[in-house]
Amino acid sequence: MSEEPLTINRLRPSNYPALATDRLKAGLACFLLSLLPCFVESTLAASPSPFNAEYEAKYGGFKASAERSLFFSGNGQIEMTTSLKLKLLGKTLSSITEQSILDSDPQNNQFRPVDYSFTQTGIGKRRRQINFDWEAGTALYNDGKNEIETPLQVGLADNLSSYLEVSMQLQAGKQDIFFPVIDKGNIEHLHFKVLGEELISTRSGNYRTIKIEKIRGPDSKRSTQMWLALDWDYLLVKLVQIENGGSNISLELKRATVNEVVVTAVDEKDTAQRIIEK
Repeated sequence: MSEEPLTINRLRPSNYPALATDRLKAGLACFLLSLLPCFVESTLAASPSPFNAEYEAKYGGFKASAERSLFFSGNGQIEMTTSLKLKLLGKTLSSITEQSILDSDPQNNQFRPVDYSFTQTGIGKRRRQINFDWEAGTALYNDGKNEIETPLQVGLADNLSSYLEVSMQLQAGKQDIFFPVIDKGNIEHLHFKVLGEELISTRSGNYRTIKIEKIRGPDSKRSTQMWLALDWDYLLVKLVQIENGGSNISLELKRATVNEVVVTAVDEKDTAQRIIEK
């Protein structure tokens, strides 16, 4: 994904909501790479776990509610959706909805994205879409003003389906994760590094997690770290992003279901005993 500059020079009351929306969007972009045990084009196909998760996002004095889901449609396609609503004084100022649809390649039975859409309403209104034509070997990006045609390559994912590749590489024991992603018509190569396992405490309880960090260029001062539940198919539990100016974006799990089972926290004593037994 491309790095959008989010520097604030002078804050005015009139631009607070728009700035908060941009920052929460940037944090959500990393959240969209949160993980479940699924696979994309570069791996053998496996059925992902249907899930629905609700999150609370914060940036300064602003709060947003986010929801993420994955389910199978009647025709066998996978539909992944993320929504984010930014509120101020109880009023919704801006909302974002992203959707990715994946199907199975009939030649090798591997999942691959076929359509991606991004829609923002309210403040910062915009829309963009990517159509994947695997037979022609091209992806067509359209934002209403520009059209960009990009050659497809094995393992290429969009902003939502890319988390499937991350999960696959985690399951394979990779400590450094690399893969290509298409964003706004451009192909970039993402890098995540595993930092280790960690027991974290949240408002919804304690979770055994694996902690990963997004690796950026040496000159970047932005930091993004994510904690993923080991007992719940790598479900995202927490995300913290520190911006160039030192401001923070946070995302924390409120409630979720995986395979129609309610996600529950672990008992801290039981977790400590597991660590000792290791």
